[in-house]
Amino acid sequence: MTINPITRRAWRTGLLALCLAVCGPALAQVTVRPELLKPLQAAQEALNARQHQQALDQLGPLLATPSLTPAELGVMLRLQAVAALGMSQWDLAITTLQRLLSTPEVSATDRRAFQESLMNAAQQKKDYPLLIQTARQYLQEGGSNPSIRPALIQSLALTERHAELVEALQEKIRLDTAAGQKTAESHLRLLAVSHRQLKDEAGYNATLRLLLASYPKPEYWAEAIARLIAAPGFNNRYELDAFRLLEQTGNLQTAVDFVEMAGVALRVGLPAEALRVLRQGFEKGVLGQGAEAAAHNRLRAEAEAKVREDDKGFAQLEKSARDGNTLASVADVHASRQDWAQAQAVYARALAAGGLRREQEVRLHQAISLFRGGDKAAAQQALKGIEGDATAVEIAGLWALLMR
Repeated sequence: MTINPITRRAWRTGLLALCLAVCGPALAQVTVRPELLKPLQAAQEALNARQHQQALDQLGPLLATPSLTPAELGVMLRLQAVAALGMSQWDLAITTLQRLLSTPEVSATDRRAFQESLMNAAQQKKDYPLLIQTARQYLQEGGSNPSIRPALIQSLALTERHAELVEALQEKIRLDTAAGQKTAESHLRLLAVSHRQLKDEAGYNATLRLLLASYPKPEYWAEAIARLIAAPGFNNRYELDAFRLLEQTGNLQTAVDFVEMAGVALRVGLPAEALRVLRQGFEKGVLGQGAEAAAHNRLRAEAEAKVREDDKGFAQLEKSARDGNTLASVADVHASRQDWAQAQAVYARALAAGGLRREQEVRLHQAISLFRGGDKAAAQQALKGIEGDATAVEIAGLWALLMR
């Protein structure tokens, strides 16, 4: 993943705060010896004129003055910090700001300004450990600059401190949730990368679900579905349901996708669904092209023949269906034909009849039919009743995200 560098704009607030703390009332509020006052005023005037090197030249001898009082030293260090930042002398800026932060007399407001400016200098020097340490202190002490937490997160990412990054991002997600805001997609992607680096599959999958909930892009759906199929314990009976999710999320695209979905539909006895998928592939110009064109045509002809065969006996099967399992099979046929109203009604009869061999599968298909038929609220409620079958529960969770 590409990580964008921290921009200088994020730190302008800190540098401005430091300048205001130093270049405004600093000297007026501090008692200094008369022999120091004039050169200090000259240094401050140089800063006001953005003559940073001149200010540093004035301050060098002053800082060497013996027996400086804490107040005198404090104002000199403030002036030197601003001048060093203005000259991009990051090492000098860092050491000066660290001295200021160690001063017990520094006010809470000035401390925030010093910390923000220290982080600016650390970032410019690419001293990310110092930036991370200072950002944590800043946040723990209640600093409110909104650019600091993202800078901490990005610095942890740049230094590949993945365990710490996971903690920082989880805190960011908690704060975003409390504020009713979506966490930035870039932060969720960073969290996913860190979970992967830490070989935390559960954490990675949970983060992928967060991405699906807030940023439901086809590529996230494709990965979630692929991981579902590849997971240990995946029940192959749900292979067609996985393809249905691919189709619903815009990920049924290649000739192989269409052929494989149609093949699975034929294998489970739903030729109408196979034919619909194949026709879709031909209409998109994906099937019927190139070296496999003849094979695609043969598969379509097979599906057409099986649809005709099923049509002959389906009316009688539907009429004679009484037990739950037969009713569920009839409902599956209606769903494969996208006759959602009929499918919903017959699934309800199957569940009421009871004795189902695969009750959770029936509940899943009922929920999908309700959703595809336009009753999203009922579909979401039906999904909540799916339990006990691990694969069905996982697929239901993905449909629940899709229905949001």
